[in-house]
Amino acid sequence: MANHKFKHGVLFYHEHSGIKDIYRGLGDVAASLTTFCKHLSIQLSENEGDIIKYCEEIKTQQYSDDVDIVFILGGDGTVNELINGVMQNNLDVPIGIIPGGTFNDFVKTLNLNPRHKPASQQLMQSELQTYDVMKINDQYALNFVGMGLIVQNAENVQEGNKDVFGKLSYVGSTMKTLLNPEHFDYKITFDDKEVDGNTSMLVVANGPFIGGSRIPLTDLSPSDGYLNTFIFKEQGTSVLNDIFKQRDSMNWNKMTDGIQHVLSKKITIETDPQQKEDMDGEIALTTPLEIEVIPNAIQILTLPEEKLENDDLN
Repeated sequence: MANHKFKHGVLFYHEHSGIKDIYRGLGDVAASLTTFCKHLSIQLSENEGDIIKYCEEIKTQQYSDDVDIVFILGGDGTVNELINGVMQNNLDVPIGIIPGGTFNDFVKTLNLNPRHKPASQQLMQSELQTYDVMKINDQYALNFVGMGLIVQNAENVQEGNKDVFGKLSYVGSTMKTLLNPEHFDYKITFDDKEVDGNTSMLVVANGPFIGGSRIPLTDLSPSDGYLNTFIFKEQGTSVLNDIFKQRDSMNWNKMTDGIQHVLSKKITIETDPQQKEDMDGEIALTTPLEIEVIPNAIQILTLPEEKLENDDLN
């Protein structure tokens, strides 16, 4: 018998999600979500910004007066839009994330399967956990913001071939970009400490996965009230070695030649020349940036690790 935890869940989706047959996908997901929501609304987001608008309607109870959870079926960019909708409208409802894109980085943080059907089944055993959110100028992100190589790389990957060849084209363009990086000058203030220099990539991370890979910082947590900044100082083999060595924040800078790590709560970044930003997979802002962590900002359904070990869904 179904155990209905929530009164009314709203499931947002885009028709151009990464799922081949979106309507069959919606059926699979709805089959799971209706077991723990008494009432499930399925809401198409036709244009960018629609999800933010619907979040405003949920907040003012124009959408319905009993919505107590929102779900998103989509990739990192769609998840980012929902996070902005929830944060901008101060919407105090939890979130369920179902993967429907290329990398689904934050889904890995939630211990969920990368495929939409088993992930939606896992949500039935999931529990709400609290996560920090990054505020970047007047926008919000859950996972990371980056500039330099990471943006060049995203721009090299052509839109439209993200499905079958997505990961291959991503790897190929990474190699092309690594061979010919563009450098820029930076001035960064971390809380009350200022650093400057020249680099080809800066990444400020809240979550431990970027571009499908885990950052090898063992104590990086999206729930600790801190942001992790990585400044890439050298190109070539030293950085590639650094990327694969596991270490914690106490010994990172001792062990790592090519990438500096700084832990902070507030960051301001100025660059010359001006740099575009990749924010959770969306290229949306340019420098200068003001970034701060908002601790315990949002609740997201997360599969506990002990249930992951016993999980044999496929």
